[in-house]
Amino acid sequence: MTVLPVNVDDDLIELLDAQAAESGRSRSEVLAAAIRRGLGGGRLGQTLAAYRTGKEISEEDAMALAKDELAASRAERATA
Repeated sequence: MTVLPVNVDDDLIELLDAQAAESGRSRSEVLAAAIRRGLGGGRLGQTLAAYRTGKEISEEDAMALAKDELAASRAERATA
């Protein structure tokens, strides 16, 4: 693991702390999960990468992906 000093706006720290308190996870855990989602970790990232290279995404695939991501996010919150 790498330690990465960064400057973070106070309002983001408040959100981070609130999510950590709500989920019972540490700041580091919440931040790592947010970064993974934001940087496109998982199926969403793979699909978007394919789309950026010109691959078509059907409306059905897009909706299924959105539902999967929503379910994964909810499950992550529930188990945290």
